[in-house]
Amino acid sequence: MAREEKPVRLRPIDEAAEKAKPVIRLANAETLQRGNDVAPIRLRSSHSETEEKQRLELPSRDEVELRTHQPGVEVLIETETYNPESVEQAWDVSSAERKPIPWGWFVLTAMIIASAAIWSLTRVEESKEQIGQIEVETQSVLEHEEKEELEATLLIERIDKEMRDFFAATEVDDLIRRVRQPERVGPLMRSYYADKKVFSGNLKSVKSLQPLTIGNSGNFWKANVLRSAGKTENLIIEILETGEPKIDWETMVCYQPMEWNDFVAQRPQGTSMDFRVMVEMDSFYSHEFADSNQWKSFRLTTLGSEETLFGYTPADGELTKSLIDFIHKNGDKKANVILRLSIPETIQSRRGVVIEKFLSPRWIYLDSPDSRP
Repeated sequence: MAREEKPVRLRPIDEAAEKAKPVIRLANAETLQRGNDVAPIRLRSSHSETEEKQRLELPSRDEVELRTHQPGVEVLIETETYNPESVEQAWDVSSAERKPIPWGWFVLTAMIIASAAIWSLTRVEESKEQIGQIEVETQSVLEHEEKEELEATLLIERIDKEMRDFFAATEVDDLIRRVRQPERVGPLMRSYYADKKVFSGNLKSVKSLQPLTIGNSGNFWKANVLRSAGKTENLIIEILETGEPKIDWETMVCYQPMEWNDFVAQRPQGTSMDFRVMVEMDSFYSHEFADSNQWKSFRLTTLGSEETLFGYTPADGELTKSLIDFIHKNGDKKANVILRLSIPETIQSRRGVVIEKFLSPRWIYLDSPDSRP
C-alpha cells in the first residue's frame, strides 16, 4: 500500500525559547583588574538578530516517501543462482582465446646466437693461426737478425785482421795480395815503392769503421786508422763476393802518375796521364785557348799542392757537357774526378792543358778502367 505524500514546508523557530548558552570569559591583565562584576561583552554576528530565522523541516519518514520509486524487499533478495563450474569454464574460455606463442622468433633468435657463437669460434681459430704465423715470422726475423749480426761481427774481425796484415807487410808483393784490382794496380805499386820503403809503423788502432755506399754499390767500408808511427790513414775497403776484404791502395796514397808539382813545372808534351784532380768551371782563356767560342775552361787543382792548371775541352763536345752537368749536380763546387790530361807539342800556354777523357766521377775506380771500351 502506497504511503500518502505530504508537502515539504518551512517551519519558523523561536530562538528565545532555546536555552541560553553558557558564557566563556576570556581573562587578561585588564579584565582581572576590573573584577568579575563587569558585564560580559557579547560578540554578535554580522546579520541582525531581529531577522527571522527558518529551519528546513522534513516530514517524518513514516508519513511521506522521499523517493519517487521505492523498491520492495523482494528486489533486494537475489533469486538467481550461479554454477561454479560455469564460472571456471568461462575462465578456461578466456585462457583458450589467448594468442599462440611465436615459436618462430625463438628459433630465429637461437639461430642468430648459434651463428654468433660459430663466428666467434672461427675468429678465435683464425686468431690462433695468425698468432702462430706471427710467432713463426718473428722467430724467423730474430734468427735472420742474429745471423746478420754474427756475420757482421765476423766481417769486422776479418777487416781488422786484413788491415793489420796490410800495414805489417814489408814487401810490395805482400801488399799486392791485399789490394783491389791487383792485376792493374800491382805494376803501379812496384813503380811507386821502387825508391821508398813500403811502410814505417804498424797499425796501432782503428779509430772508426763504418759502411760506405759508393754509386750503386754497398760493398764498401770506410776506416780511419792510427799507425804506430803517429800517422793517420783513411782507407776504403771493398768486400768481394767471396767475403774477402780488399783495400783500395790508390785512394790511400792518392796515386798520381807523377807528382803534380813536377807535372806543372816540367810540362811533358806529347804524353797523356790520368790524374786525380779537383775540377770547377772557370773563365780563363789565353794563347791557343783564347777563343771561348771554341774552348771551355776548367780550373784544375789537386790534394797537397797549390799549383793550378787550366784544362780545356771543345766547347760543343759531349765531354764538355758531361763535365758541366756533373759540376752542377755537385752544387757548382769543386768535384773530385779522374781526368786524362795531355799537353800538346809546341803549345805556348804555360798553364793550359787539354782534357782528353772523363774517367771517373770520384777518386776511386769502381771497375777497372782497363775493362772499359
